[in-house]
Amino acid sequence: MRSLLYLLTAMGIFALSTRAGAQGLVAIQNYSGDFQADEPLTWSITTRGGYDQLEYDIPGVESFETFYVQGGIGATYTDADQTTPWSFAVDLGAIHYLDDIERYDNTFYNARVAFNIAHQVSQRLKISNNFFLTYEAQPNMALGGTTTLFNGQYLYGFNNFNVSYAWSQRFSTTTSLTVDGITYEDDIVSEAEDRLSQLVAQQFTYALTKRTSVTAEYRFRNVGYQNSRGRDYQSHFALAGIDHAWSQRFSGSFRAGAEFMRSERTNQTAPYAEVALNYAVARQTQARWFGALGFDGAELSSFQSRYSLRTGVNVTHRINKRVGVHAGTQYAYSDFDGGSVTNDVTEHSLMLSAGVSYNITENLALDAAYTYSLLSSDDAAREFQRNNISLGLTASF
Repeated sequence: MRSLLYLLTAMGIFALSTRAGAQGLVAIQNYSGDFQADEPLTWSITTRGGYDQLEYDIPGVESFETFYVQGGIGATYTDADQTTPWSFAVDLGAIHYLDDIERYDNTFYNARVAFNIAHQVSQRLKISNNFFLTYEAQPNMALGGTTTLFNGQYLYGFNNFNVSYAWSQRFSTTTSLTVDGITYEDDIVSEAEDRLSQLVAQQFTYALTKRTSVTAEYRFRNVGYQNSRGRDYQSHFALAGIDHAWSQRFSGSFRAGAEFMRSERTNQTAPYAEVALNYAVARQTQARWFGALGFDGAELSSFQSRYSLRTGVNVTHRINKRVGVHAGTQYAYSDFDGGSVTNDVTEHSLMLSAGVSYNITENLALDAAYTYSLLSSDDAAREFQRNNISLGLTASF
């Protein structure tokens, strides 16, 4: 594949992240990962079947409606060492559509690798690194890096390295470098979307209490497109925020300020904000909400800029030892600025998901899920809706 693919793959040699949410959320994620307890090496094998219906309103592009079969294998491990905790997760799989998918082969592949590691050098100094790499075909609305439309296989990589130092019991600083990028196999999509981004951030934190901290932060982002000219841009961020834990189960982070974006096409300033809330209602229930507001680098095409709001809520609940349910919603609002070249475009993207799982035995689980996706746009040629139903069986050991 292209040089970007090799660069992103090489990033995996150094380290890796158990999660990558919306691009703007990298600053308020827990860089050290979830190391609450040791988890032994666990393997899982999944087989799944389902029905996928994607209805386009794009001239010359056929909708598809087909059944599919899917299989995969995964492994997870966590070492909650007090000095150097680390964890990893690997998932490999493939999905085969029984009917033809226009422009693509009927088989798509999934490969995801995530790795978190942190090291407490001293009582004051801590370093950590997150890495996440995924090779897949399904768009990710929360990620903010992929196209909204289904455009075949792509490779997305994310790596964050940061150093935190406590100058006193209340005052600390965090310096971080984040690199992320995306590349598509389809030549037409690759020409417009392949890009690599670097984000440097310096954060200053002051603890008001044991549960509340305030922050001031500066960031600089550079985005370079690999196969097209005139789209590269840089952004400066001036932000303030607060981190607060209402209890051991309920915590949140908030950042707000301004983003100063400049490219060969435009020079704009706009509000920037991001928020994340985590609530463990009980041991059986988890709820998470994220939101991000700022300039976006995906699907710019002939537009001068894209300004987006992305938000989502995910809830999981264990009814009893055998039955669990989950539900989620993700929404994105995008304002494309056409300048003097083309008309402005406003888009609304929505994805709803729900599912239920049943533990047949301690190591064997059955699950059913439904997902609905919708894109509403001023440009009718981009609109679509999608329905996906699946039934799966997972064995873990």
